[in-house]
Amino acid sequence: MPERAMKADTITTVLPPLYARWMDDLLRAEIPHETRSTCDDCAMCAPAGESAGKDSFYFSPVTKCCTYQPKLANFLVGQALDNSDFAFSAGRKTLEKRIDEGVGLTPLGLQQSRIFEVLYHNGKEAFGHASALRCPHYLEEGGGRCGLWRHRNSICATWFCKHERGALGLSFWHRMRDLLMAVEDGLSAWCVVESDLEPECLARLFPQRQKQGGPTGLSAADIDGRPDPEVARGLWGKWLGREREFYRGCGARVAALGWADVARIGGPEVAVRARLTRDAFETMTSERIPERLEAGSFHIVASGTRAVRVVSYSGSDPLDLDPAVLEILPYFDGRPTREALRAVEKDLNVSVEDDLVRRLVDFEILAPSKEPEAR
Repeated sequence: MPERAMKADTITTVLPPLYARWMDDLLRAEIPHETRSTCDDCAMCAPAGESAGKDSFYFSPVTKCCTYQPKLANFLVGQALDNSDFAFSAGRKTLEKRIDEGVGLTPLGLQQSRIFEVLYHNGKEAFGHASALRCPHYLEEGGGRCGLWRHRNSICATWFCKHERGALGLSFWHRMRDLLMAVEDGLSAWCVVESDLEPECLARLFPQRQKQGGPTGLSAADIDGRPDPEVARGLWGKWLGREREFYRGCGARVAALGWADVARIGGPEVAVRARLTRDAFETMTSERIPERLEAGSFHIVASGTRAVRVVSYSGSDPLDLDPAVLEILPYFDGRPTREALRAVEKDLNVSVEDDLVRRLVDFEILAPSKEPEAR
């Protein structure tokens, strides 16, 4: 889609432009940036002198977190193909190459190759390390960039290695991911119907529901990483050979939609997930401190005289604390939070700021009490 068709003054610039426009209408507020999750200067690459081996906390600098082959909904493919911005030319070449190869090319969009699915779901500790899993849209120049950044999908748009609000941020972005995945599924199916694909092709794209758990075998074409001409004919029908035209039509249809249109097309599932996303957003942006707190679940991974490094909600987002913080945690035993803070000040002669308490809650070092303590 031409860049000028995108609304330039979106609030939620943390998302791709198309999704940002819709989330502006849904949330009516700015989504805070995850400033600690830095893609241009990867926060998960080892600093000089530290190892990035397979048992390391860090990712490989030649893959970063881009060990994922994104599924791209038909309308995302179409809008990327129509993006004539010169700065996008390198990324568009990666998309053109993937289309030309024909693997996973369907009217619903570009799917993952079957071999990638097998490797990804069975590659123990491969994420962030295995070069064979690196995204086909990864651009090596400039330290590694995403070639499809402005048209990235729901998974890539909502994954962050670190979160400003810790577990609250993770919960919000998981809700946003699920909402955008539902949107992508609904709109890609809607585009297929609007494109007047033959019933025989629809039947292949949407087979009868099968019992879960049954294995689906890999064909020779799947293993070799090549398209199967017979399968392609059955999926594309009259659009065979005109796949780019099909995708561009999908992109144009979706570009004209506002959030109200998207919600209508997506139906009850999108409505439910939109409500859950709004609720998670309100929780993440709230400054409220729970009335009663107790120590959460975490483990210490490194300690020194100046700082103690703890891991709680995520292994990729450790938190460095002043060692003195560990001394105040036992005071949070389910009693009212203000009472616990007064006890800390009385016994330890320490005044604990609300910002510190809130951060400990965000990272689940402190957790809301399940039940008020009987006194």
